[in-house]
Amino acid sequence: MSTVISNAVTALSGNLALAPEGTGVVTVDGLTFPSADGSANQVIKTNGSGVLSFTDAGGGFTQADSQATTSGTLKTFGSIPSGVKMIVVSYFDISMSGDGGAGDAIQLTLGDAGGLETSGYVSMRAQLRSSANILFDDTANFELSDHLAASSKYRGSAILTLQDVAAYRWICQWQTMDTDNAATVNVGAGSKALSAELTQVGFGTTNGFDLGSVSIMYQ
Repeated sequence: MSTVISNAVTALSGNLALAPEGTGVVTVDGLTFPSADGSANQVIKTNGSGVLSFTDAGGGFTQADSQATTSGTLKTFGSIPSGVKMIVVSYFDISMSGDGGAGDAIQLTLGDAGGLETSGYVSMRAQLRSSANILFDDTANFELSDHLAASSKYRGSAILTLQDVAAYRWICQWQTMDTDNAATVNVGAGSKALSAELTQVGFGTTNGFDLGSVSIMYQ
């Protein structure tokens, strides 16, 4: 290892390049710098022991591609990376096939590598209307809204937060408005403990979609 000690700085008219030979590294004032460049938009971090390395910048959300809800009964967002602790599901002008009625609803499900899980949810939803308020509970999913009429279109968001890392337990809170029934709003909350770390989120309905879109972002 070569060591350069200096108590004076001489002005330079150009750049100063430090290039160790072979497998050597550059160490400045006890900090060891990476021997190769990182990827675009990465930042330098320290391990707390004087070794620096490149890593992805943290603190921001990753936006997944929006999916059209114009057909089918389930839209799945898979490949959610390890370490995610918050997910926001946003949906716009969701419309469902049929004339509405009992059993048809917008349903949010969580899953791990073994698939989406359809049991073990503790979920409560309040439907607030000008004429009456109704409470619903569910153990098969987070029910974001039922389907009141063929013309109903739904807009809203659901926020998922990881409450217990070891138990894989998630908390969900949501609000959904019916644009066709201006006096109808659904609000709810619930929890779900998965069998393993979350890797996917499902957004579905019973009778099928025919309009709208859904997207997620996570961090």
